[in-house]
Amino acid sequence: MTDEQIPADPERPEDDLSGRNRMAWNVVASWLGHSVFVIAGFFLPRIIDRHLGQVGLGIWDFGWSLVSYLGIAQVGVGSSVNRYVAKRRAQHDTEGLNRTVSSVMFLQAIIAMVVLILTAVGTWMVPSLLDVQLGGYVVDARRVVFLLGLGVTAQMAFNPFVGVITGCHRWDLHNAINAGMYGVTAVAMAAVVSLDGGLVGLALVNLAGTVTAEAIRALAAHRVCPELRISWKSVSWTEARLLLTFGGKTVVGTLAGILLYQTNSLQIVSVLGAASLALYSRPMSLVRHAQTFVSKFAFVLTPTASSLHASGRDSALRDLLTQACRGSAYLSIPPLAFLSIMGDPILHLWMGPNYALGVLVAVLAMGHLPMIVHQPIWNILIGMNLHGRIAAAGLVAGVLSVIGCALALGPLHGGLIGAALALTIPLILEHLLYTGPYVCRVLGLSYWRFAVDVWRMPLACSLPFVLCLFGVRLMFADRPALCLVLGMVAGGLILGAVYWRWAIPTSAKEQARSAVLGTWNRVRRLGWAW
Repeated sequence: MTDEQIPADPERPEDDLSGRNRMAWNVVASWLGHSVFVIAGFFLPRIIDRHLGQVGLGIWDFGWSLVSYLGIAQVGVGSSVNRYVAKRRAQHDTEGLNRTVSSVMFLQAIIAMVVLILTAVGTWMVPSLLDVQLGGYVVDARRVVFLLGLGVTAQMAFNPFVGVITGCHRWDLHNAINAGMYGVTAVAMAAVVSLDGGLVGLALVNLAGTVTAEAIRALAAHRVCPELRISWKSVSWTEARLLLTFGGKTVVGTLAGILLYQTNSLQIVSVLGAASLALYSRPMSLVRHAQTFVSKFAFVLTPTASSLHASGRDSALRDLLTQACRGSAYLSIPPLAFLSIMGDPILHLWMGPNYALGVLVAVLAMGHLPMIVHQPIWNILIGMNLHGRIAAAGLVAGVLSVIGCALALGPLHGGLIGAALALTIPLILEHLLYTGPYVCRVLGLSYWRFAVDVWRMPLACSLPFVLCLFGVRLMFADRPALCLVLGMVAGGLILGAVYWRWAIPTSAKEQARSAVLGTWNRVRRLGWAW
């Protein structure tokens, strides 16, 4: 069966392996899993800051920024598994599925060796790159980079099993493995830091958790996909070239993200020092959590879009795009608005007054809004294997951001705010002027109609929430704890009422009512029995 061959009866329920019947549960499971990362992301930096200081926290951020470059070595091959597993299963092509996964495993083994070599080179080069800026932490920084790089090497070697699990639409299992192992790892990391294990102890615990998680994932992949058979005999150079072509477009998007985030972080370290990176990274981590929250919703769209595209259901793809982006807007506008308005109180209570840079949070949050709302576009186009052009647009935005950050930190003396503007302005221009119009041309939609359908109701429904937050912020600006609590309670009640009335579909409201009534009736029956 060829790559674009369509099954005979794509509309029969037994042949519909698009995963749409599992989409809602997969999204909820992804959010529940990510909540572990959010919780750990709040308490771990505070513990590191308390025991190792602001510079120590900046060194930890620096280590992650540096090893993130190792992701480029993957050339996007691992991400192709998700799409092609879903596609082969939709076509009932077991032989093709095994050929795909076996070929990717072979490529990933080579990539893992390359990553290991690059880890050694990067570890050796740390002192020559940032000796003065790292101060007395050069030795620890080298060890942290090496251990984090070993963890990335393990992830590269086992990466295809992520695609197998998610290609089978088992995002719940994928996130359970991620969240469960990271929860255990985070607790162990907190204990190590509290016992004066230092940065090296943190990195060792992270490495142990990563290796264990990948071993569990490999076992789970064979469980959810029993037809999977990995063997050297199934490795196909033709298949490998197809995967490299697909992955090459994906890695361009990965490189764009590295330029936007990691390169700018390294520029901050080189000009302003590790302590300034710690200040910059905390607001960025808040925004990235909001971004990941929406990304978890969007990730499940790739195998679904692949299955729909393989089955020739273009109308369903158009509906999926509009509904997904509108849902992304509903999900992203309130948390980003909350961060923009309540950034000072959040940082003050979380990390202390030295970290309370509310303007920095607002610039980063609002600057990421178009990109986060458009996140489903990227995932749907990956499923259709049409993501090359928006990846290239992202790369252009990344290059402009790096240049802008160098100017902001150098001759313009813009500091952290200037670096944040250099990051966000290219993002806004990319998504509003290119990404949205491009996907509409691909799927035969009016961009104006698409933009109105996506943005109108989410913005209108979020307006009362935003006004409430502004009012609370003005009245209790000098009392951060009270301001934050009142904003969450009053704003949450208003947002919940408005969303219930206008945002939540009738079918979902009926299901919620039935669930509440069913629970209430069970409680009453138990009360009578007692």
